[in-house]
Amino acid sequence: MKKKGFTIVELLMVIAILAVLLGIITTAATASIRQSRERRAQAMKQTLQNGIAAYRARKDEWPGKLEKWAEQENSGTVGYLSNGDYDKVMQDLLKISAGKSARNRVLDPVGLLVMSSSIGDGVTGGMDYRAVATKNHKYAKRMSSSEMTVVYPNKETGRAYRYIIEYNTESDEVTVMTRSDFSDKTGRGWTGGEVWR
Repeated sequence: MKKKGFTIVELLMVIAILAVLLGIITTAATASIRQSRERRAQAMKQTLQNGIAAYRARKDEWPGKLEKWAEQENSGTVGYLSNGDYDKVMQDLLKISAGKSARNRVLDPVGLLVMSSSIGDGVTGGMDYRAVATKNHKYAKRMSSSEMTVVYPNKETGRAYRYIIEYNTESDEVTVMTRSDFSDKTGRGWTGGEVWR
């Protein structure tokens, strides 16, 4: 009696079906990762926006001395912070919000993604605030708030970028944006420098 086995055609059919299923799963997983990154970026943006407003209400000045920065650049009404000035704003927010006492905080930094302010935009990653601020965290890479800057993950690549802070001198308001928010609002890409209009 002959033993029955699979023919080459049957094996090719199984491989083709598995390839199609793998393609469907990969596409769904990629879309899910992008959505997750976008949701995290938007949630952190709102946290920062609220934190900056709370800092202003509590200290009667903007973090990073935004109003003094704007006085020096009085050629327009709207300014976008460059990396160094942005880092000062973030460090002021993190400094007042660090520590165990929630009484003085203007925001809860736990959900924020941070990196060293000396690293440029477009690096892969960024670390959860707990991992760089908590001594005994399993991913601890101790960093003080004066070294940190807040970043968000690009939804396509996962690379970390600084948010864009817009300061309007006429209304004395601050808006936090991602690069895509900036492009949607202004119709141009972000160059990273201080732009006044």
